Amino acid sequence: MTTERIGPRTGADTGGDGVAHDGTAHDGTVHNGTAHDGVVHNGTVHDGTADGGGSEPPRGERNGPADGAGAGSGGRQDGGRQDGGRDGSPGAGGTPGAGGGPPGDGQGPRRHSSWKHPSNRRRWFILFVVILLIGVPAGYIVISAGQSRDSGRDKQARASAQGLTAEWPPRVTRRIYEVPITGYSDDVAFYESNSWNTSKLYVQFTTSENGLNLFLGRIGTGPGELDKGRVTITAEEAAEVGWHLGAGQPSASSRALSTVPTDKEDWSGLVLDHPGPRPRLKVTVDRSNPAHPMVYVVSTVKL
Repeated sequence: MTTERIGPRTGADTGGDGVAHDGTAHDGTVHNGTAHDGVVHNGTVHDGTADGGGSEPPRGERNGPADGAGAGSGGRQDGGRQDGGRDGSPGAGGTPGAGGGPPGDGQGPRRHSSWKHPSNRRRWFILFVVILLIGVPAGYIVISAGQSRDSGRDKQARASAQGLTAEWPPRVTRRIYEVPITGYSDDVAFYESNSWNTSKLYVQFTTSENGLNLFLGRIGTGPGELDKGRVTITAEEAAEVGWHLGAGQPSASSRALSTVPTDKEDWSGLVLDHPGPRPRLKVTVDRSNPAHPMVYVVSTVKL
């Protein structure tokens, strides 16, 4: 701020008591305040600099209050503001962030995380339930299929290693393969093989003449259907369980009359194809002892 020299007071700019009443410019010079004792106490700043005797700015560009308004306020009326400015800068006596200060200085409202929001928790819960409903059954099916395949392979490997099992097949197995072994049979043994599309049951037993007729009747045929001299079980199937069938082979029955090789007329057989998904039966009978024939059966089920 500059001070301007105070000249002799005249009646034009002083009142009757020697005090300047309005501080206005009468001759093109800005007087900037009221002179009480020859010193300018508080000049008015129009644009951030003391006017100091310069020319008065145009009325449309004045930034200060009206004439005489700042004389009694005792404060600075320049371009700064006492409270926060409109542009966000702190005011003269304000604090940052209180009246439009720099963003982020004050504490804003506390925000919830996305997981804690009720709608997001509901979405995650629904997704979890859907995964359980789809994934658990699918996983169970895959595991069951793998276990079934491995079980079949293990069962076939054990059976191949051990050969025929010298006992009656389970009742359920006999029903599935439709091999109704007659009671009071001897030399009963079985072997079951499984693959991905075919299952076979190998059965042998020694029975009586009546038992043979009963067995043939239960599977839907009779003794007259047996072809003499025919062995219906293939050499490959017989080798699977260690059977020796056909002429020239000794009888394996515990009721055999001798251990001499059998003749072709001692053997007979038939093939029975059931309609639909029922098994295919190959029956071969050793009649070297007519009173106690030995029966060989291979039942095949296509999956």
